[in-house]
Amino acid sequence: MNGRRGPRGGSILRLYPTSWRRRYEPEMLALLEDANLGARAQLDLARGALDAWFQASTRVAGPAALVGGGLWTIAGVAVVGQATPPDWPGYLIDVLPMNVAAIAFGLIAILGCWARQRDRLGRLGAAAALVAIAGQGAWAVALGASVIGPTPGVAIVVGQAVGLGGAVLVGLAMVRTDDLAVGAVIAVASATMLFGWPVAWLAYGLAWTIAGSLLIRVGDPIDPSWPRIA
Repeated sequence: MNGRRGPRGGSILRLYPTSWRRRYEPEMLALLEDANLGARAQLDLARGALDAWFQASTRVAGPAALVGGGLWTIAGVAVVGQATPPDWPGYLIDVLPMNVAAIAFGLIAILGCWARQRDRLGRLGAAAALVAIAGQGAWAVALGASVIGPTPGVAIVVGQAVGLGGAVLVGLAMVRTDDLAVGAVIAVASATMLFGWPVAWLAYGLAWTIAGSLLIRVGDPIDPSWPRIA
């Protein structure tokens, strides 16, 4: 070992996604060798890592939406198939883990949907995404806690309502962009899910499946090199 330290800021590159590092890290390390980064430049480099993760999320939005939609559909079949459907919001202890997983994939899909058009959606779009992510995160935590023991129903209801309300706002914001169809599907499905009808689970799952198919088909609007399906 020669004990030689890497360039200043080189350690920050570890914060970037693996796909980004595989493509750009050698070039960036070479540039950093000749640069004397101050605190402000290092902060900008760290912000770039966050932006790179947003970029990466656009690529997994479609697959995440497909998985989440499939899980909601399976859970919906289980609920609708009951001789006496449970009261609103309709959860069964047997499918709670599946619900939590479906919400988690939905969170990834929502973040990716927002990241695809974040420059066009502006601050209102960012605020809607934050509401959706915070609400659905609380929703997932409340349902996960219900697997372990009794959880106040109000925690589930509030998390679900806030999370779905945020998803509606994200969908409406996307309607004004190139992802009009995706935004419309998300907005309508999330609004329907707010009412908690047993059949709404099936509609919600189908909607995310459609959204996932559309997202994969049109590719990534931020990175033209990302392949599209003809």
